[in-house]
Amino acid sequence: MLILSVLLFSVAGCKHSSENRSLIAEGERLATKGEGPVPACASCHGQNGEGNNITAFPRLAGLNKDYLAKQLRDMAREMPPEGVVMDPVARDYSKTPRVNSDLTVFTPGLRHAPVMSPLAKNLSEQQINAVSAYYASLSYTAKPLPADYQTLERGADLALRGKPEYGLPACVSCHAPNGEGFGADFPPLAGQPPKYLIEQIDKWQTGERDNDPLALMKAVANQLTDADKINAAAYFANRSLVVKGQ
Repeated sequence: MLILSVLLFSVAGCKHSSENRSLIAEGERLATKGEGPVPACASCHGQNGEGNNITAFPRLAGLNKDYLAKQLRDMAREMPPEGVVMDPVARDYSKTPRVNSDLTVFTPGLRHAPVMSPLAKNLSEQQINAVSAYYASLSYTAKPLPADYQTLERGADLALRGKPEYGLPACVSCHAPNGEGFGADFPPLAGQPPKYLIEQIDKWQTGERDNDPLALMKAVANQLTDADKINAAAYFANRSLVVKGQ
């Protein structure tokens, strides 16, 4: 009986592994060759998902697959028409729809990107899962970008200490000790183009992005100055980072 149980477990494990390999292979085809109206992801994000520091296209290699899938779904959402103001809760509670959701990760789920949003709308759920699994499977080694010591020193202070006198937490308190990211909710900051990080903070400040757990990042972004953004982004771009594919 024990031997039979072990064999059944092994077969189930192989089946899951085979399904995962098939999903990754499908994602690789989409990422490197594109399909239909969706161009190859590699044309912007690099042949190995390494991103582009000059154009600020983010790194995808080694990111959490659930995080990647969520970002694609959120970018595919329709933004509210211009000028429309949405109340966070309906004034008439009798008309408020009941939602069964884990409140620790419940967010409005809006993320607008001029280039990516139209592309995300053309992706099926299967394609989203496939391309997310593919990029999550890739290993990545960051090449630290140099910056002057004053910028790095100020960036380190913000990243490691925050601004406790203003109630602003350290970046690493959510994004992990070296900015390598944590789980599906807190993406890596290390190894991302500085310009990309700055652009995302700008979007949280303007409301173009609002898809983080409990609006934590929006609250943080609203306290950051332009100098803070530059310093923190330079600090994380200067980190050494090695990521093994999932």
